[in-house]
Amino acid sequence: MKESRIRFHHAGDVTVKAGRILGPRTLRDYELVYFPVGSRSVYTANGTAHALDRPCLLVTRPGEQHEYRFDPNSPCRHLFVHFDIGSETELLRYRLFTSSGGCVFPLPDRSLVPQLMKQMLYLFHRHPPRWKVLAEKLLLYMLEELESALEPDGAGYDEQTMPPQISTALHYIDTHASESIGVEQLARLAGWTHEHFTRSFQHYVGHSPKRWIIKRKIDLASQLLLQSSDSVKQIARGIGFADEYYFHRLFRRTMGMTATEYRHKYGDTRMRELAPPDDWGRFYPLNHFFVLEHPANDT
Repeated sequence: MKESRIRFHHAGDVTVKAGRILGPRTLRDYELVYFPVGSRSVYTANGTAHALDRPCLLVTRPGEQHEYRFDPNSPCRHLFVHFDIGSETELLRYRLFTSSGGCVFPLPDRSLVPQLMKQMLYLFHRHPPRWKVLAEKLLLYMLEELESALEPDGAGYDEQTMPPQISTALHYIDTHASESIGVEQLARLAGWTHEHFTRSFQHYVGHSPKRWIIKRKIDLASQLLLQSSDSVKQIARGIGFADEYYFHRLFRRTMGMTATEYRHKYGDTRMRELAPPDDWGRFYPLNHFFVLEHPANDT
């Protein structure tokens, strides 16, 4: 079997406390770090500070002094992997390893990096057959995606990508769909006026903030109707609708049928065995470091 060209050292999916400072430090290997949510964290390398205010992937190279100053107000989650590439000729293929240019890459909505990083950590956790070869292919795909972002002919990431303020608002809505969410609250989160936030949200999402909040709540209710045995009234109240009849009107207007009809039409007892789709950390332990191999020059 062909030997893997990449040596993985350690990896993890961790959430650090607000305000933590990591570094300055210098690594002996390469590190790839994925931040799934924008924050007020700042990464500094070679004297240049980079705001990590939107979902992004960053590369740290051996011998490169760097420092993380994590969001002072909120815990910060990130996924990382340390590795070496066996042949120097392999490195020459990637300008992100050899140039002195930028090392932080904002991720467009279409990026496969989130799924690939999670799958790679799953391989490190479970060690299925050929896990090293599979993990190598996942990492190489991510490197190719980063390389495309450096293309001078505009073949990189779309400059019209959604602003981080809108991405953050969308993430907040998804993670707080069971709570009461106001447009003014989202505007404050974005640091914009109510009017500017509403116009921008409509432009990039195609729905008003209020309409999108309702849509995501109804989406959540649809999942719960199939995955839970709770009554419709309990589900409505559980996602922030004090008025059950208002919930019924919204559900019928959105789904084209009542909540009860939806449950009868699509209900399947097997659905109750499934975890919510956003619970993607359950396939490997969170806040855990996977030690795979130490760098060759470590003592």
